[in-house]
Amino acid sequence: MRDKVKRLVMCMALALASVGLVIAPAYAQVTPPDLGVCDGVACNDAQTSLCSDAGFQINFLGVDPANFSNNGTATYHYQLCSPAAGVCNGTLRNGESCLENSFCQKKGPNEDPTATCSRTCAVDTFRGLSHFDITFPELGGTESCLSDKTQVSGTCSNGNFVLGDGSCFDGPTSQSFLAKCDNTSLNPGQCLTMDVTIAGELTNLGVGAAVVVDKEATTCTANCLAGPACDCGGGGGGEECLTRTRGFWGTHPHIATLYDPVTVCGKEIDGQDAGTCSTSEALCTSANDYKKNPNYLTLIAQLTAAKLNLKATAGLFSGAICSSYEFNGKSIQDIIAECETTDLCNPNAKDAHLSYCIAALDDFNNSQDTGFDVTPSPFDKPGPADVTQCQLARGNGKAIGVNLCQ
Repeated sequence: MRDKVKRLVMCMALALASVGLVIAPAYAQVTPPDLGVCDGVACNDAQTSLCSDAGFQINFLGVDPANFSNNGTATYHYQLCSPAAGVCNGTLRNGESCLENSFCQKKGPNEDPTATCSRTCAVDTFRGLSHFDITFPELGGTESCLSDKTQVSGTCSNGNFVLGDGSCFDGPTSQSFLAKCDNTSLNPGQCLTMDVTIAGELTNLGVGAAVVVDKEATTCTANCLAGPACDCGGGGGGEECLTRTRGFWGTHPHIATLYDPVTVCGKEIDGQDAGTCSTSEALCTSANDYKKNPNYLTLIAQLTAAKLNLKATAGLFSGAICSSYEFNGKSIQDIIAECETTDLCNPNAKDAHLSYCIAALDDFNNSQDTGFDVTPSPFDKPGPADVTQCQLARGNGKAIGVNLCQ
């Protein structure tokens, strides 16, 4: 009897297993993105606006460049829109509201294969957005300009910001090169914005060609758009450069205000008012401000001018980092990193290297504009000098990093 019961139980188990095999849900295979869509695209040739192959309009809105300091951050801004409904152009549904060409081409047994939908970025078949992805250089990769300790963060106006995408990419490892707006829900005519902030010393990170992915249903659609790229930093591209002296910046506060704040020796310098942690105090110094070590004040002034020059350059030409400039074989980013060491940023420092840094930074701040015309720009006709705050700051005994910016 026991053997019969055993055989009956085994048969029932096999039967249930067979049923389970029959009724188990079948998950559709996801089409992965083509990560080679940017191959061969030069830094300055990357598009800033495109229609995705899935029917979405994607725009790169620009970048807030890093301050070229250890705690600087660069933020890249994106927008993805689901265009408003269009109308059919054809013989069957002419004038009817539509979201895709296929709707205009079919009506019952009849069809008009030449009919189109006037919707912006119209495609034959349109599906709702699942999520939107932005790639960035891999953290700690062998050919990356970002270390494995680089922090990446961001925001989404629609959905949740997360790192990594297991549905389109390779699961946990994709967190080191991918930001995503997840769980999005866009109606026709709506847009979402996405900001990706990358922290750390960004001497080689610029604006180049980056892969963007929009997932609809089971398809991950890749396109090539402007975005964060290592190969468009100090090693290539970004050669455009605008420079002005510390004297220019100190006596043109109405222009300096367009490009502050900047971070110098770990301190954020903002505004132009004397007596505060401002560009006027940083730029307009005299030996009386810190008789113990006036060279330190000169270093701060030249660093401030250099960072204003770099920020203005990036603002006038997206992705430009003055890569054409060299001093004794070193880039301006290398020089800044070398001159912002803990030893030299110490007000009591009297390192012999201080003189080298002052000379190198002064050379950069006096170099010529290269690579582009600065017209029209605030530098084309800068207007008369305004020395009011500069004179108040000079010799008042308030030195940046000594008893200001603490």
